[in-house]
Amino acid sequence: MVIDWNLVVFFAPLLALAISLVALILVIIMYFRVSRIFRSANVPDIERLLKLHTKTLEDLIKFQADSTMYIKSLNNRIKGKIGRVPTLRFNPFKGTDLGGNQSFSSVLADEEGNGVVITSMHTRERTNVFAKPLKDWESDYGLTSEEKEVIKQSKINGG
Repeated sequence: MVIDWNLVVFFAPLLALAISLVALILVIIMYFRVSRIFRSANVPDIERLLKLHTKTLEDLIKFQADSTMYIKSLNNRIKGKIGRVPTLRFNPFKGTDLGGNQSFSSVLADEEGNGVVITSMHTRERTNVFAKPLKDWESDYGLTSEEKEVIKQSKINGG
């Protein structure tokens, strides 16, 4: 294989010219990109641009931390709120013709089971209402089977 040096000498400058044109086009493209960045930030040099971006990034990180803390506080506040309120209607005097299904038990509790179970016992002559405090789904007072059932429903349904 013989190399024709005349062709190499002829095409070498053309190849160099083509490479130079590609490099020039890339430089022009980069120039316009960098100019657009400087115009959008309205700063004269790259040092100020970097300081501006660093400050913006620090502000964003602080905002993210503040937002995370706020969301955690909202989650804690939501846990302390009363959610669903199950109610169970019943007749405590079955077969005695003293009441109907007018009596009820309801639970007002947060997600952790702190709240109150309210029971109303209805007869023809009067209505009695009882409130028993709850702590961790338990009460220091004796609970009826209806109250235990409504507490169970509340616990299953998420407070």
